[in-house]
Amino acid sequence: MDGIETSAQGWSSQGTASAGLLARLTEMTLAKHSLWYEAVFATGGFALALYIRFVADPILPPGFPFLTFFPAVLLTSAFASVRSGVVVAIASGVAARYFFITPIESLSLNGASAVAMGFFTLVVLTEILLISAVKQALLRLRAAQQRSDDLATSSALMFSELQHRVSNNLATVAALLRLQAGQTKDVEAKQVLSVAQVRIDTISRLQRRLHSPNIQSVAVADFIQDMAADTIDAAGAGANVTLKFDLTPVQVVHEKAIPLGLIVSELLMNAVEHSPGPEVRAVVITISLSQEPREGGGHLVTLDVHDSGKGVPDGFDVDTSKSLGISIARQFALQLSGKLSLFNAADGGAISRLQFEN
Repeated sequence: MDGIETSAQGWSSQGTASAGLLARLTEMTLAKHSLWYEAVFATGGFALALYIRFVADPILPPGFPFLTFFPAVLLTSAFASVRSGVVVAIASGVAARYFFITPIESLSLNGASAVAMGFFTLVVLTEILLISAVKQALLRLRAAQQRSDDLATSSALMFSELQHRVSNNLATVAALLRLQAGQTKDVEAKQVLSVAQVRIDTISRLQRRLHSPNIQSVAVADFIQDMAADTIDAAGAGANVTLKFDLTPVQVVHEKAIPLGLIVSELLMNAVEHSPGPEVRAVVITISLSQEPREGGGHLVTLDVHDSGKGVPDGFDVDTSKSLGISIARQFALQLSGKLSLFNAADGGAISRLQFEN
């Protein structure tokens, strides 16, 4: 297995290096150059091709007068300009005819030399046309990629702005409910409005944390700590609540993070509201997260919210509870295909437990 992994890493590195080299070659091909650069590149390419052809002439068999000029035309067309490639092609044809095609040191054409020059013209013309077509295709591809990047950036900005506005609107609604609760004299109505305000404020904060369209998975441990702090802050119970955490690193897909965050919020609000007894002035809430592998594949995630309060009454049943918070948490647990339970802990207080497959 180590050998396979090493080979895979090697292939990946080679693929990355090849992609980087291809990108650099593309940039060099599409770069705009000055006339001075084109002239120097064309002159140097032609001179080098001519020199190599002279050096190789004694060892080459007859019939290869254009051998070193083809690459010169190709490289000049690709990395200088097409017009520079045309100039090198003309100069190469003249030089090959004069120095390497019989009769030597003559520009006259007979049957054989005319055929040779016609063949050279056909090949270099094909090279130049292909390079020109490749450059045009690369330019169109670059323009299309730029349009795609601009559209993606615009879409991301619009999405972010939309989510930001949604969060702000939710925060505004929460603030209005808080004001209304402050002006309401009926105790029960005040409590209902306050709880609704906390829920909407929590959803607003959750929306801000998970608004990015690029999020594929969420680190649950960090997310739970942030959501717990947000919930306690939104409920205005920070002075009376001590949060403790025992969280195992777990990753969940983005779609599961939203109901999970709302469940944590509801269980915390339930713990804050119901856990303290009359003699208890503050409550300690411990949030635990663990993950165990299942035989059939996947993992079983367990989330516990353990408070230090008076516990649940005898005969309490989550499935038949009339508590709005418990009902909301139970519905979100169903979205996760999970199970919600609430029971008394052996060392006192109540444990709200959520289990779901990941």
